[in-house]
Amino acid sequence: MFKAKKDNFWVMTGIIIIAVIARLYGLDLETLSLEQKISVMLSVSAGVLSVIGLYLLVKELFDEKLAALSSFLLAVSFWHVMVSKLGSKDIFTSFTLIFSFYFIWNGLKYGRIFDFFLAGLFGGAGFYTGREYFMAPLVFLLVFWNYWEYIKNDFSLSKYEQTKARVLGGFSLLLITVMTVVLPVGFYVWQNPGFILSADNFVLASTEPFAQIYGNFIWIVDKLLLINFGNGNLISWPLSIFFVIGLIKEMTHWLKRKHGHLSVAHTLIFLWLFIMPIPVLLTAGLPSVLALSIILPPIMILSAKGLWWVIEKLNRWNYIVYPHQHKDLVGLDAAPLLAMIALLLSIAVLEISKIV
Repeated sequence: MFKAKKDNFWVMTGIIIIAVIARLYGLDLETLSLEQKISVMLSVSAGVLSVIGLYLLVKELFDEKLAALSSFLLAVSFWHVMVSKLGSKDIFTSFTLIFSFYFIWNGLKYGRIFDFFLAGLFGGAGFYTGREYFMAPLVFLLVFWNYWEYIKNDFSLSKYEQTKARVLGGFSLLLITVMTVVLPVGFYVWQNPGFILSADNFVLASTEPFAQIYGNFIWIVDKLLLINFGNGNLISWPLSIFFVIGLIKEMTHWLKRKHGHLSVAHTLIFLWLFIMPIPVLLTAGLPSVLALSIILPPIMILSAKGLWWVIEKLNRWNYIVYPHQHKDLVGLDAAPLLAMIALLLSIAVLEISKIV
């Protein structure tokens, strides 16, 4: 147990170092004003903290290995590195989402009321990052609804009553905290309704809104899933393959409703992936790559799922072909482990080489 914790510490430390180097390397601050320098450094800091936050979130949702893989992929993602270096507010959107989801999940999982308060602080702060965040309340509500279904189906009556009271208390504190934090935003939106629905920026006033939305959707899918050997897509072609594998595999698992309800962890991931980009789809013209950074965390989680599935298959194949070399199928053998390391290094090189 101690050795496992020590190994995890060094793995996470290595990922943080990689994230910092990737975001600071080649960063030229000399030509910037003081205000611009502060903005860039805050953005870089939010990018590194997002890597740490994703590790913590995935560790609670699934396990340490997927947490390490997901955070590593985010650490070397050229898309995330680029947005971190630009001093753009868009990096703070995914940053606040990661930590608000992390504290909501901890509050539900461990029953700590203070976690709901912290989730409310991060959740409320997200509204200051732009329109792209405005679908987050719907995701929060649907995750809570799914969790409610889970405790109704899986908990005994006495445990259900206790958990229900705890969840309602936590949700109330979360709501109050968010409302307190966003009150200035609400007043501004009331005074300036065009902040949310502007004819100049959104397609709702367009004569062909559905054509525009469909075009934006196709653009996003094309940039994510176009498997090529150039720099046309937003994630490298090996990562695109693992993302597709993870998406299909985890979507199938989610829709099976094995215990009479949808998996809450998977609901969070898929709502994040499909609901949060809606404001981007409604944008007139082609979507912004910066705004799409909001869906990078679930993309990396699903890519890590796909990558680990492939490695597990290689490990099992190695066990079947060379049974005399194994006492049991526990952990990774040397060959699958080396294959995983080689894959991660190749992905890192492909991603970072696009911006270096």
